[in-house]
Amino acid sequence: MSQVTVDNLPHRQPFLFLTTIEELEAGRHGVGKWQIRGDEDFFVGHFPGNPVLPGVLLAESLAQLSGLVAFAGDVTGVASAARLAQVNVKFQSGVVPPAEIRLETAVAREMSGLYLFDVRAEVLGVVVAIGSLVLARVS
Repeated sequence: MSQVTVDNLPHRQPFLFLTTIEELEAGRHGVGKWQIRGDEDFFVGHFPGNPVLPGVLLAESLAQLSGLVAFAGDVTGVASAARLAQVNVKFQSGVVPPAEIRLETAVAREMSGLYLFDVRAEVLGVVVAIGSLVLARVS
């Protein structure tokens, strides 16, 4: 299989929340990075003069990386393969721009097309989010 990149995702700007894939073992784990600059559109309203990355977007970035891990080897492609079914992420600290967010995901269990992932996000070695999420295989 060729190397997996963010281009393998069905997402595009402005809803692509991964910058690079550092490591990926299909069906097992992945490490990626999301570089935020501070000029992204969502910072305009969250919050004016005091930008903070919305937690839901951080969770989405972890889901996007997890989708690549779960379905990278799927010949039908990630676009038709995954839907986010459940998110259980605790936010330990706010993320303010500029920042490079290190994202990690690992398959904890797979059963009947449901993938449970353990996920975490760090900035400068400090955990900013940790938890789990479930992706469902759909056709």
